Amino acid sequence: MSDPAQLSPAELVTRVRSAYGLTWAELGAAMNRSPRMMQKIARGETSGESYRDALTELHETGAVSKAPRRRRNAAGKLVPVRAKRGAKKPTVVPKDTRRGPSLTRHSTTTTHLPDGNRIVRIQLPKTVGSPERGAGLHAARMSIVNVARGARHQDKRVHIRATVDIGGGRTRTFDVGSKGGYLAADVVSDVRDRNGGDMGGWIASQMGDRYARDAVTQGQLVGLSVTSFNAVRSKEERVAQDEAGARRWGRRGGRTRWG
Repeated sequence: MSDPAQLSPAELVTRVRSAYGLTWAELGAAMNRSPRMMQKIARGETSGESYRDALTELHETGAVSKAPRRRRNAAGKLVPVRAKRGAKKPTVVPKDTRRGPSLTRHSTTTTHLPDGNRIVRIQLPKTVGSPERGAGLHAARMSIVNVARGARHQDKRVHIRATVDIGGGRTRTFDVGSKGGYLAADVVSDVRDRNGGDMGGWIASQMGDRYARDAVTQGQLVGLSVTSFNAVRSKEERVAQDEAGARRWGRRGGRTRWG
């Protein structure tokens, strides 16, 4: 493999997309920039040198720990950037990436893995019933929906872990279900059809540890991690088993898809 330091930003963009199977939108999200900017770098329309460090880190680790700095004017204020298509105003002031995470908001970090897989980590605020807590659980649900959407040719599974607050500034982390995880498409349909879209309720129903289940039910859930990986069994074999009614089921609380 070539030394990333010897690659141009355009080459780094190409390498990153190839190594992790990223769409332009996913690459833009990882870099905290628009997909259009990533495309401009790839086409050589801009040098992209200010993005080199972040692109190199993404290429080597699958994640960006520090987003590229935004341009500022002489007064030190962020320079407006072009707004998304269809926005009311042509420009918008971007978020300040220098600020740390807020304890009252949810936060999401993504580490990209080969074959389009990823680890999504979500931190939730402790305030039960807050809109941000609901938004964080929705983000967890959508991360699994996106995995299922990307499983057109090969089944994807997800291993989910939940972190609960046990008081005194301490937390404990539990597996949701078995360590073998779930078929991503099964989680999507279960949350939608059996839990009315309630991601938190579905997580609680799948906790094998009674303490963990009660903690999630009572609103002590403060973090989730969702790791996607390729299913060992081929999609064709799984579909054939479904059609024959031969696939193993093992969801807690009823008929669930484990196999």
